[in-house]
Amino acid sequence: MKTKLLVLISLICCSAEAQLTLSVNDFGTAGDTVRISQAQAGNLDFMSTGANFTWDYSSLVATSQYLKEFKPIGFASFLVFGTYGPIAASNYQASYFNPTNDLPLDQLSQFLPVELSDLNQYSKRTADSITSLGYSIAVNGQGVPFKSDTIETRYKLPLNYNDSHYSRGYTYIDLNPVIDFKIKQYRQRTTLVDGWGTIITPKGTFPALRVRHDINEIDSVYQTFFGAGQWFGAPPIQRVEYEWFTNGEDEWIMKATETNGNINLVEYQEDYLGLDASIDEFTMDVQVGPNPSSGEVEIQSNTQISYVEVMDAMGRQVMNLQGLNTNALNINVEHLSQGVYRIVLHNNQSSKEFPIVKW
Repeated sequence: MKTKLLVLISLICCSAEAQLTLSVNDFGTAGDTVRISQAQAGNLDFMSTGANFTWDYSSLVATSQYLKEFKPIGFASFLVFGTYGPIAASNYQASYFNPTNDLPLDQLSQFLPVELSDLNQYSKRTADSITSLGYSIAVNGQGVPFKSDTIETRYKLPLNYNDSHYSRGYTYIDLNPVIDFKIKQYRQRTTLVDGWGTIITPKGTFPALRVRHDINEIDSVYQTFFGAGQWFGAPPIQRVEYEWFTNGEDEWIMKATETNGNINLVEYQEDYLGLDASIDEFTMDVQVGPNPSSGEVEIQSNTQISYVEVMDAMGRQVMNLQGLNTNALNINVEHLSQGVYRIVLHNNQSSKEFPIVKW
């Protein structure tokens, strides 16, 4: 009887020790870098989880890579440094910033009298949380900050299995008087640590905690790219982010992003593979027109196109045409709201994108 009791206690202790706790030291800070690979989701299961679970994603094959940098605030512009630097209000003193692609600014710039670039997100790292403080946008090369009126908490620390928290964020971006362009972003985030166990990726095998974020976002855009200025309410975004963390890696080991019910992005840490981090260009000629358009957009190419995505100004997918394998097609944009969109063409090796305007 004593032997069985000792075995049971031993098993309980081992089980408890196998569960990780994430602290602020497991998240990146200024000066850190992480190499990230991107891959297609395929038929892998990213939803299943639980206690003492094994997630095997060793079959993932990288299609591109990029280096995620946690940049010091000292690298920001003077205006940004004053907003997020050490002289800012304590709750807006950022620990670092990361480039982000929440908005296709390089595409929007083609229709504006100013150049918009370098969208960055600013984060604060403390012992009890990782928060999102706001953004900056380079307008004609000058960084302009936009603080979030409501600061969103991405992680409430420390994190243990079954922990949960709720947070929301609100950001108002107004580029006046340079240009009459505004964005309102409202987000609600529910986070749950819904699993622990072992994750297997192309980089190796790691003990892990699985974190799930359910994010609901409503955005509005005011612009005068064409006609009279007006607000455009974008369709709500429902996004689920599945993240696997281990200790001491500065960032998630793997992340799968589900937008409106589809896994559209899988990223994971991996050693340098020599892959180009940018979107590769097709080695082909593409003709698109008419642009702007109020009805159909015709696309012709000398190389077959396998599928096409249409993204709105907030980076959301509004159309997805798959199984094409064609050199010519028409895309009907009549049902889309007026605004700027990106058409992204794909084949089996690479992608190419370009902007269109729906009148």
